[in-house]
Parts: sequence; structure tokens; C-alpha cells
Amino acid sequence: MRPVSARSNPAPARALSSLIMNTQDALNALREGTLDEAGQRALIDQALTRGQADIAFEAADHLAYALLSAGRAQEAAAIAEQALAAGPDFALLHTQALAEHALGRPNDAIGHLEQALKAIGTAGDASGDAELAALRADMLEHLGTICREQGKTLRAWQALEQASEQHEGLGDAAARLRCESALARLALDMGDNTQSADKWLNVLDIARRSHLPEDAARALLELAEVAKAEGQPEAEIELRKEAIEALAEAGLWTELARTLFRIARTQSRRDAAWQSLWVMLAQGGPMDGLMNAQAWLFMREEQKSLPEAARVAAAVLAIIEGLSRDVPRHAENHRMAITHLMTCARLQGIHETEIKDWMKNEKMRAEDGVVASTLEMIEEQDETGEWLFNHEKCIPVGRSK
Repeated sequence: MRPVSARSNPAPARALSSLIMNTQDALNALREGTLDEAGQRALIDQALTRGQADIAFEAADHLAYALLSAGRAQEAAAIAEQALAAGPDFALLHTQALAEHALGRPNDAIGHLEQALKAIGTAGDASGDAELAALRADMLEHLGTICREQGKTLRAWQALEQASEQHEGLGDAAARLRCESALARLALDMGDNTQSADKWLNVLDIARRSHLPEDAARALLELAEVAKAEGQPEAEIELRKEAIEALAEAGLWTELARTLFRIARTQSRRDAAWQSLWVMLAQGGPMDGLMNAQAWLFMREEQKSLPEAARVAAAVLAIIEGLSRDVPRHAENHRMAITHLMTCARLQGIHETEIKDWMKNEKMRAEDGVVASTLEMIEEQDETGEWLFNHEKCIPVGRSK
């Protein structure tokens, strides 16, 4: 993206008038970021009056992009339209299209992006001008994005494919990831799971070669969703397992806990459920996930009578009570957590009037460090077996490295 220049304080009227009389001085000030908005508007007017279209285009593009970045899309579109009356300019047409998209005029935006692409042609490809090639790639990506939003799938596909190829030539891995991800989702919109999977595999390959674990993890999870849609449960689970280490490496703990719990439910694996619970306790949430994992691990009454059930219930309650009451469903989950703890106490022969003393004696209060002791309990118990990820990277809340 072209940067928005800094704005200076408005110059005195006489000095501004003198400056605008010398177009080159004004243009230099624009490029240095010392020409204020009034000066930029005056420069555009003067250049158009004198038939200096190139100067008008440059100044208008600069000002329109700054206005757009400041949330003044209507003014940006008007400035672009004023200057474009002198003829086509690919950079300014691009900025005008962005302003029109922001204003909810997608068809105008598409039309002006097509004009911009026609005007720029294959600029940068033959000359080796990376800046022009990058601008063309941006235009194609914006065109593909807007066309997809408008249901123009074929043009969206063509534009995004071209943008991806252009970004690849420029060595821009992040931009190529965006395009390939958009193509994967577009293929899914079109009902083509095979093509979607191919594109997610491209994303995975780019992410791994670029050492981007977050993007790799998300690609694996998307591939798992495709496998699920294709009725391939074994492939789905294997892909989710493969995603687990990448999620841990990227520090995407909430998604990691969710993925572990999904594996636990699908394969009835208590070790995965315990590890999911460990991640959520270590990170202090999410609240709904904690409640679901606890309920799954201790579904039956005989399971609720186990000492570890009470400790987990106390730890979950401590986490919830430490959260803001503004968190959605806080009151509901708080009541459920108290009920679960009271059920565990009853099944262990503890009367409700004795629960506070029982929690104190068993060191199951927040002030006793019940969360930390529960984490240690999960780490030590034999049931968990081997960890499905490197849990040492997940530093629990309140623990130092």
C-alpha cells in the first residue's frame, strides 16, 4: 500500500499562494510530506488548469489515498473523479475503486479496477519494475476480493489466480498466502472440495517454506474440514492431529484446546480431553470450553465421585470467578460451576454446610493455588500418556518460565 504522508500545519495564505505559483516546489513539498491538505487541493486545481495531467494525477492520488485512510471516502472519490476528468491514470483509478468499495458501490469499484488494469497492462513484468508489478498485483487481488463478494466467481477466480502468480514472482509470501486462501474459500463457495483442498495444500506448502506455523495450522484445519465434508473421518482426524503441533508452535492456544477436545470426542480419547483441559486452565479460558471439557471428562456419577473431579471443578470455578462478569454467559457458567462442585462434594460425602471447610482443608480455593495444583495433577497422572504437543511451550498463567 502507498503510505499516507504526514500533514503539516497550514501555511499562511500568502506563503501558500507563493508556493503554488511554483508548481515544482509544491510537488516537492507534496513528496516530502510538508504540503497540507489545502495546498494539495490548490496544486490539483492549478495542475488541471495548466494542463499538467501527470502532476494532477500524482497529487490527487496522494490526497485521495490520505482521505480514504482517514475514513473520508466520499471526499476521496470526489478528488479522484475531479482529476480523472483529464484522462486515465492506473494508480488513481485504483484509489478511486477502493473509495467506491468503501462507499458500498462495488460495481463502480469493479469497473474502475478493470480500467486500471487495462491502463497498467503488464507494467513491471517486462521492465522489472517491482513497484509497478506490486501495484498490479494489489489491483488484481482487490478485484478478486470484490468480485467474490458480488458472486462474480469466474472473474474473481481469474483475478486471484493472476494476483497469486504476480505475488509469487515478487517473492511476497504473505500476499500469496492471502490469495491462495481466498481461492480455497472461493472453490468451496463453488462446491468444488477437490479444488479447495488443492489450494489449501498450496497454502500449507507456502506457510511451511516461509516458517509461518499459524498459517500452516489454519491450512491443516481447513483441510480437515474438507475431509469432513467429503466423508473421510480418518483423514479429518489425522489432519487435526498434524495441526496440533503447529497450533502450539504458533501459540494459538484456544484453537489448540478446541482441536484437542474435538479429537477427544471423535475418538473417545480421554488423554486428548485432559490435555485440552490443561491448555484452557493454563491460559485462563475460554470459559465455555472449560465447562464442556469438565462435563465430558466427568459425565457419569461415579466419575464425579473421584477426587480429581472435585479438584478440576474447584479449578474451573476459580478461573470463572477470576474473569470479568461482563464476559458473555458468565453468570450462567458460574452457577453451573458451583453446581458441579457441590455435586462432587455430595458424592464424596461432604455436606453442603461443610464445603467451605472441605475446600480449605483440601487446598482447593483460588488463594490456595488450586489452578496450579490441578495443572500439576494433570501433568503427573498416568492416564494422559504421551502429550500430543509440546506443552512446555504453553506457559500457564501465573507461572514463570
